[in-house]
Amino acid sequence: MMNRWYSFGRLFAFFLLGTVSAHAQWSTVFQDQGKRELNAVFFLDANTGWIAGDRSIIHMTQDGGESWTTLNPGISANLNDIYFRNLDEGWLVASRARILRTQNGGNSWELVYQLSARAGTRETDEPDFYSVYFPSKKQGWVVGTHGRILHTEDGGQSWRLQESGTTEELTHVRFVNDRRGWVVGGRGTILFTDDGGRTWERQNSGVPGYIYHIEARGKDSAWAVGDDGTILRTTNAGLTWERVAVDTRERLLSIVFADGKRGWIIGWNGAIFRSADSGKTWVEQASGTTANLHSLTMMKKDIWVVGAEGVVLRYRDR
Repeated sequence: MMNRWYSFGRLFAFFLLGTVSAHAQWSTVFQDQGKRELNAVFFLDANTGWIAGDRSIIHMTQDGGESWTTLNPGISANLNDIYFRNLDEGWLVASRARILRTQNGGNSWELVYQLSARAGTRETDEPDFYSVYFPSKKQGWVVGTHGRILHTEDGGQSWRLQESGTTEELTHVRFVNDRRGWVVGGRGTILFTDDGGRTWERQNSGVPGYIYHIEARGKDSAWAVGDDGTILRTTNAGLTWERVAVDTRERLLSIVFADGKRGWIIGWNGAIFRSADSGKTWVEQASGTTANLHSLTMMKKDIWVVGAEGVVLRYRDR
């Protein structure tokens, strides 16, 4: 009985989504010639965006993805995340625990922070940073291996470690204002702060695997995704997290919401899911690719996705 009603619910949700976006579809709009892994995508407005990935790759568009220009970060590294505050000021986090800044839209980059490895550390055990986020001009956070959370209060001029209370690998950080934010990572880790990171408390995710990405809208609503088709949802700032049923076991790597209702998730083997009811139910969309998808963002009515083999996808939500 439960399976029958679950199937009916998925069919009904699929019908609702289809009536809203019957003419919308995913399309491949760009592919890096070297087919290098793309790890991050960020759009500042409908026209201006950046993609970044392994082996120092950065491309920029100023015409909504119609054409892309290659930028040089000035280092040999895998680029894990990219974030721009405005058309000039942007940030990269790179392999070997490096933070880079640009003040001219990405035309040149400077190394502003690097966490050195201890003597004798194997290359596979070197520290790394994975995610960067600035909720305002002065306040910013970076997270990475061994439970590291870095914080700046002066717009990135200086960075200090905050006490996270964990040694788990931390994969993503998201703040809704200068005080309230979340960090997620290995072994179901969800950390929450309401005082700008002076203290971090662990929330109960109820899952054993990695959580790779978290999205938040307003003060209380947040969603997270991870291993084995994990989708988590909270409406009370993480006091409780519920696991949302979805018909997949794929590793889910990124989630974004356009508003309180419409959201998208991407993951391995070309997996893309969409929700139209605040993440209560999710329906799979045809991505047109089997590449592992790593990161997504939304700007206006365009959703952008990047992943393995240098692929860039776009979906126009009309």
